[in-house]
Parts: sequence; structure tokens; C-alpha cells
Amino acid sequence: MKGIFKTTLTRIFIGIIAYICFVQPNVWEYTLETFSPSSQTIQRIVSAKGVVLYRERVIESPVSGIIMRVKDNSTRIAKGDTIAIIFPTTEDYKNYTREVDSVISYYDDIIKEKNNVITDKKKKIEEIYNDLNKESKLLNSLVANKQDIAEVLIRIGELNSRINSLKGEITNLTKELKVLKEEKLSKLASLRQNAISSNIKVISDTSGLVSFSIDSREDVRSTIIEKGVGDNINVDSLLKESKVINDGDSVRKGEVIAKVIDNLEQFILLEVSLDGKSPIEHNNYKLNLDGKGVSIEFIKWISKYPKELWLCKIKSSYYIGPKYVSLNINVGTIEGLVVPKSLIKQEGDRYFVYVVNSNSIEKRFVDILGGNEKEVVIDNINKGELLFVD
Repeated sequence: MKGIFKTTLTRIFIGIIAYICFVQPNVWEYTLETFSPSSQTIQRIVSAKGVVLYRERVIESPVSGIIMRVKDNSTRIAKGDTIAIIFPTTEDYKNYTREVDSVISYYDDIIKEKNNVITDKKKKIEEIYNDLNKESKLLNSLVANKQDIAEVLIRIGELNSRINSLKGEITNLTKELKVLKEEKLSKLASLRQNAISSNIKVISDTSGLVSFSIDSREDVRSTIIEKGVGDNINVDSLLKESKVINDGDSVRKGEVIAKVIDNLEQFILLEVSLDGKSPIEHNNYKLNLDGKGVSIEFIKWISKYPKELWLCKIKSSYYIGPKYVSLNINVGTIEGLVVPKSLIKQEGDRYFVYVVNSNSIEKRFVDILGGNEKEVVIDNINKGELLFVD
């Protein structure tokens, strides 16, 4: 019995040694999860962040004093338009606002009173209509029973006369309201015009959209458009929190109080994270801004792998406005051996994959040539090779 058990153990041991020495090296690679790259054509997608730019002309206060805006934000103005005025002192500005408030208060009280009268008369008309409806039902009943209807007809006539009279009064009151509102606007316009003519004007020397929001980066953004981009440009610093100049603010001579945006030409500066080392054709690409499709025309670009700076003109019929953007851009296609991006490992600035050989797994460095978030084309591998799926 012992001999049989000993023989069995010996056979098992020999079998294990044989598997390790002869079988396992030939089959272990097939027990791993692997991926075999194939030659395909895939989309190239690059991610980008950037800022929409415009030529901006800042406007400085000609004197020190208290500002009052004459134009609203984002109003289209022409060269030579007055965008604001400067009162000499706070008291001058307060005197003007008191006059304005007095006119508004006077007319608003009268207008409110007349509106209340109109409302009351409309309620009376509704009540009379209810009475008229009752009389009409009574009239129908009398007619159906062949009874005398003379008194009911008199009452119905009186009710209709009262309705017509009230409607005439409402019409007259409505006309009076219109006159009062026109008088109010006229007096306010007169006060405003007197203030403009008797104080220092702030005049625009260019046309565009006026803005009283200042962030002190206007000249930097305009310079990028005029002179192009350089290696030292930081996209994230091109827009800052704005200071808004409001009516009644104290301003100093030479202080920037507004800017005029040339909205007829729109630009965008993009910092692009490249999808790989294969060159990108700098064609006119389509972008999605504010949910609308626009195209861009390249002006200048700086290539510094793995990123590029693109300065482009925006081709769009609608105004976008200065803002930061983050987007993905389809830059065409690339052909080659395609692998899932998840198989690519990174070591410092270098990339590698694990290649399965007959009896080992090789760590092999590769370059990403291009691709998208899901799959990429890489070099330094051959068709038919197996990659280890970690």
C-alpha cells in the first residue's frame, strides 16, 4: 500500500516538474488578458482652454469728480458719443438726483392715483355687467311667459348707459395718463440734457460696445491681437475680476472709467493640449461656443510639445463676449496601430506598454502619435504583437 502511495506521489511530482519545464512556458501567455493592436483610422481630438478676445480701447476720466453714466453697458456707440459726465462735487451730483427724484415722485403719485381710479371704474363695469346679466335672464323669463317687459328694458338701457359712460371716463383717464407719462419723460430728459451740457463730458474716440466694467487687462489683451503671442503668455491671467464704475462713484483725473469693445472682430487665444507627437494641420476648425457652432481662422501659433498656443479669429455672426472657454476640438484623423488609451502607462515624461513575449512580459517605451480620450495610435510596436491588459 505504501509503495502504491509513494509511486503516486512520485508521478504527481514528475508531472508538476514537466508542466513547469515544458508546458507552462508555452501556454502561460494565453492565460493572460491581452490586446492585439490593429491598423485603423481614428479621430484626433485635442483639449483646449482659452479666452475670447477683442480690441479694447480704455477711456480715462478727463477730470476728477463724480461720474454719471449717459450710456448703458453694452450699448453700441459711435466715435464722438458722450458716454458719461463728471460732476465737480458730490453735492452737485446730489442736487441733480434730488431734482430727478422730485420729478419722478410728483408724476408717479399722480399716475398711481389715476390708475387706481381706472381700476375702480373697471370694477364698477364688472359689477354692472353682473346686474345686466341678471336683468337679461329676467327678460328672457318674461318673454317666455308673455309678461310685461317694459320696466326690465328700461333698467337694461340704464345699465348699458352707465357702462358706456364709465368706458368713456376710462378712455379720457387713459389719455391723461399718456400725457402725464410723456410730460414726465420730457422733464427728465430736460434735466438730463441740462446736466450733460453744464458738466464735463466723457467722449469716446472710437466706436463699439461701451462697458463700464474694468479689469486692468484691456491693454494686454489688445496687444496680443495686434502683436501676436509669445512663450510667456499665461492664458489664465488674461481676464480678472472686474471693477464696475457706477453712477455716483468718485473718480480721479486720468483714471480708467470705461472701455469700448470692437465687437465687429472677435478673436480667441487657446492653450491646446496636443493629442500626440504627429503634427497637426492648422486649418480652419469648427468650435462650439455658447452652444453655437463657429469657425476659427488661424493667425499665429506657437508649438511647444506637449502644448500649443493658438491665436485665431472667430468667424461668427453673433457676439460672444469676453469669457474663458474650455472645449475639445476635432483636428482630423490619424491612421496606425490603435490601442485603448487605458493600456498606456506613464513614467515621468515617457509612455510605455507591456508587450507579452513567449516567456516574459516586456516593458516597452512608445510615443503617442495622436488620438482621443478613448484610443490612440502609438509607435514602436508591430502588428500581431500582444499587449498585456493590466
